[in-house]
Amino acid sequence: MRRILHAVVGAAWLLSMTLVYAGNVPQHIWVALAEEGGPYAEVAGVLRAELPAAAITTASWGALADSKESPPDMIITVGHAALEGMLGRLAARGAAWEGIPIVATLLPRVSYRAELDNHPPGRRPVAALVLDQPVARQMALIRRTLPNVRRVAVLPGPQTRPYLDALAREADAHELKLVKAGSIDAPEHIFASLRAALETADVLLALPDTVVYNSASLQNILLTTYRAHVPLMAFSPAYVRAGAMLAVYSTPSQIARQAAAIVRNWRATGRLPAEQMPHEFTVITNPKVAASLGIALDDAAEIAEDLRRQEGNP
Repeated sequence: MRRILHAVVGAAWLLSMTLVYAGNVPQHIWVALAEEGGPYAEVAGVLRAELPAAAITTASWGALADSKESPPDMIITVGHAALEGMLGRLAARGAAWEGIPIVATLLPRVSYRAELDNHPPGRRPVAALVLDQPVARQMALIRRTLPNVRRVAVLPGPQTRPYLDALAREADAHELKLVKAGSIDAPEHIFASLRAALETADVLLALPDTVVYNSASLQNILLTTYRAHVPLMAFSPAYVRAGAMLAVYSTPSQIARQAAAIVRNWRATGRLPAEQMPHEFTVITNPKVAASLGIALDDAAEIAEDLRRQEGNP
């Protein structure tokens, strides 16, 4: 009789856990923001719309980390500072907080990996949806918009140097040659490397490395490439508005929709991916810059549609 009772209790527990992961029981989710408003609030709003069955609490990461609420079922961080703050603060909150899964969004890959090094998650499941675009997508964009280009230059800094081999392999796969212009470890190295790269490059591919591309260096990089008649392909719409020729990036809403899909999969299976790059993306162009360089560009929406078709996602 006791064995039967244990079996019934065990089966009931298993059923309850299955229902939780299947989404029949609403989860309590914290959406921890790096800052109030702007793209952070946009992500939070889309998450609420995409996850209507969840009980979502949205606030700055500091307010949530210091709150007296009971532990949530999951934490979604929005922005680098939110992940950094949560990992640091939750480590001191005791055993009840150790296993809460975190999904980090709206941050570059280098920041995500640095935080895992600085704050080892232990037994806490941590996933990330990073802002970095897949290398294959970047190379496909170059081939689609600049069919006569062969030499793609990059300015590798300490944050992006580990990914050069993958860039070179993907360039080869697209019949392109990657031109690596020296090694940049400090701001004073940027322009010697840039001038060397522009001597042979057909296009400069900007990589999200804050040692190289930052508010202090951007205008000079844009001016130097423009004078050399070399188009700059960037990773941010702000750079295109400032004078880069084009960029592929993902909007906060696109990031939020994919993050919601990660949450739904977790609810169904109890599993999180270690790291994902964006599935949805947007292309932006600067037709005036392109025209001044003698380059004819198709409409940005048409370019993006062609790239999605190549990836099997029309």
